[in-house]
Amino acid sequence: MSNNINLVSNKDEDSLKAKKRLKQVRAIAVISLAIVAFLSIIIFIINSQTSLEGIKKDENSTLQSISYLNKKAAKLAIVNNRVKDVSDILQKRKNYTSAINTLLQLMPPGLSTTTLELGKKDVTVVVRSNSLLLIDKFLNSMMELSAKKQVISSLTIENLVVNQKTGSYSLSLKTTLL
Repeated sequence: MSNNINLVSNKDEDSLKAKKRLKQVRAIAVISLAIVAFLSIIIFIINSQTSLEGIKKDENSTLQSISYLNKKAAKLAIVNNRVKDVSDILQKRKNYTSAINTLLQLMPPGLSTTTLELGKKDVTVVVRSNSLLLIDKFLNSMMELSAKKQVISSLTIENLVVNQKTGSYSLSLKTTLL
């Protein structure tokens, strides 16, 4: 017998086969989509977990660096503040060095300084010599400085002591600096 005589149409059979294939393709597509979605979610979770751990490590190391640098910044601020305070003090205080150098330059050879005391405005000088003439020369130079109002503004003789055993003279002067 031949297929051509078949009274039932082959089209229904072909259509059933096409529908069956379409269902199979759809099922395979849905299963493939589900597998791809599932794998994507798993990869995303794994990637985010490793990224989170890396980010947390980076965050911790950055925080440690910041805290270390914060300590250094605090120390630097303290040092800078102290330097500023020292600079302010140095600018406000009198220049004793030049005043003392001027006073010491007035001393003739043979005259020695035994005591030099500095106050806020006063300087006390005790000089010693074996010659009264050297002490007189120093005293006159100091009086001249005081009269001209250079370096010192006033001069007071506190005492003059004679040591008879050694034959030396000691003069104590108190001066007020400008």
